[in-house]
Amino acid sequence: MKRKNYFEAIPGAPQPLIARVSRRVRFEEVDSIGMVWHGRYPSYFEDGRIAFGDKYGLSYSSFVKHRTMAPIAQMHFDFKAPLRFDENVSIETSLHWNESMRLDFSYIIIKSKNTIAATGFTVQLVTEPDGTVLFAPPPWIRTFREEWQSGFLSSES
Repeated sequence: MKRKNYFEAIPGAPQPLIARVSRRVRFEEVDSIGMVWHGRYPSYFEDGRIAFGDKYGLSYSSFVKHRTMAPIAQMHFDFKAPLRFDENVSIETSLHWNESMRLDFSYIIIKSKNTIAATGFTVQLVTEPDGTVLFAPPPWIRTFREEWQSGFLSSES
């Protein structure tokens, strides 16, 4: 299974953190020819980010609690094979280390027989609630990054 590297590895940086979630393709997600409509893929990526946040403490509720936002600044998809109604899929979401105050997520959507259906990425900026971009991590994200860098957080966690 060939995986595309969307983000350049930074020498000495910790390995990406990975979370996986499974879901089933719903009837409402397919178009008239029985394939998942391309406009539904952002919600698959969001399912991946939610699972990631739950696993590593970067949930939407954590952002709200700490009065920090993370709007998506960039999103990209590469479609490989169609998804169809009632298929079970796995969404693998990886957060890649970045020295800047942003969240670089890559995604792999895998269908039956370990076939890649789509890959892609999102870049999220970390901001104040008013949209002011943060250039330094707030304390709670600084703690997360320190735990990740020290090895306390890993994909095996």
